[in-house]
Amino acid sequence: MTRPSLRLAAALLLPLAALTACGSVQAAAGLPVETATPARTATPTPTPTATVAVEPVANDLALGSAHHELQAGGMTVAVDYWSTLDMGRWTPQAAKPIQLAATITGPNLGTAKKQQKAYVSAFTVTSSAVAADGTVTSPVSVQDVSRQTPGYLAMAPYAYSTSFVIPAVPAGTRSVELLISYDVLEQSAPGASDYSKQTANDTITVAIAPAVTPGS
Repeated sequence: MTRPSLRLAAALLLPLAALTACGSVQAAAGLPVETATPARTATPTPTPTATVAVEPVANDLALGSAHHELQAGGMTVAVDYWSTLDMGRWTPQAAKPIQLAATITGPNLGTAKKQQKAYVSAFTVTSSAVAADGTVTSPVSVQDVSRQTPGYLAMAPYAYSTSFVIPAVPAGTRSVELLISYDVLEQSAPGASDYSKQTANDTITVAIAPAVTPGS
């Protein structure tokens, strides 16, 4: 081959060398080849879900009845509460009856001529429905005011007895709260026509069973 031919071959090889990839050059020279490291994808950490404990409802009529003793000044008002409707049927839509009998005792009270008497002149019950989130409905009150003077004799062997019905409550109600008051009149002296008034207050909480669905 003549010298001009050699120059032409060298000129053609130069562009090919310029187009050779750097990695190929490094590999050809025996040098380590750097490769791109793929980007790491962050794995999301699950957020723990807070568990809210639901407190059980305290049910004063869990056994079907309850006995409470209340103070009215120096007198004691012993009251028995019960329901003729099984607690499992105390659903929101049901009519829920409660009956009670109250007897008043005290150091000066009795049926003898030299003892004072005591009467219930008025009875009031206010009911409120309480939802699971603590929402309370507007209270509803029922009152029994004696039509005789001075009131209803409520000393053993007699008792003040009455009943009332808690109507349907909103769906989702967990309990019904009852605020109950007894206005008690005590004679100022045996046979006297003057009376002192004391009020005995009580609270009753009754759990509401889940609503009954058709076909259940």
